[in-house]
Amino acid sequence: MKRVIRDIFKPLVLGVALLSTMQVSAGKISAEEKLGEHTLIKSAFRCNIAAETLANSYLYIGESIGARQAHKEMKSSLVRFDKNYKVLSKSINEPKLKNLLTFIKMSYDELTELLKEPYNLDNAQIILDLVGTISEGSRHIAEVYKTKIGHSDPVSMSGLRPMIESISKYYIAYQAGIKDENTINLMNKTVKTCDKLINVRVKYPKNTVAMNQAINKVETLWKIVDKFYLDIDKGGLPFIVFKTTTKLKSQLKEYDGMYSKQLREQLKAKK
Repeated sequence: MKRVIRDIFKPLVLGVALLSTMQVSAGKISAEEKLGEHTLIKSAFRCNIAAETLANSYLYIGESIGARQAHKEMKSSLVRFDKNYKVLSKSINEPKLKNLLTFIKMSYDELTELLKEPYNLDNAQIILDLVGTISEGSRHIAEVYKTKIGHSDPVSMSGLRPMIESISKYYIAYQAGIKDENTINLMNKTVKTCDKLINVRVKYPKNTVAMNQAINKVETLWKIVDKFYLDIDKGGLPFIVFKTTTKLKSQLKEYDGMYSKQLREQLKAKK
């Protein structure tokens, strides 16, 4: 029954980006409003990364690779998703976005039930599909509010860390036996996008000394490990991929924290 429900609502998520009535003009909004919507963007992307981490952890635990760390990340991601979903649910009143949030929660509830079941590739495939819809919906919500506050800042909430998490997910899924050209294509596309977004941060003119130090660590590691990720079809390095993507997320979190603080201070100064 759960699978039937998900299949019925899947077109809603796939088509949601086409809803022109949800496009919001940046217009003139106050700095205080921008601060509030900046929080919603962050919460949407945190739901995105939590969902990606749950799928990634499920596969690594099932394949008995890095299971101890994967269990830890799964537990923290369940808490992270619930916390940030509550922020979105409490703050968003636009009917179509509320409807999308309801669908995201339905998919998440099905996902958490599957996480409790014995590991097999059929369940893994369903989990990957569910995470795909949750991530797409979360990113769409982020994009709506990014449009509202404007795109003047080239770094603004691009969702890089969720993409880094998906790299590890694609890699372990392929190694586990979910082998298809789409997985390879998604990996290649994600690596290319991540490379671009890391480069944007490296060249960001408002970087402080500390921000430069943080993003330089990311760039140094990235230039070493991106070759591993692109060799997804050759495989053989699932633990290295798991550990390096975890390291990249941690380093990016340090940079993004400083960037976010700088942006919020700039917005507060305009109030």
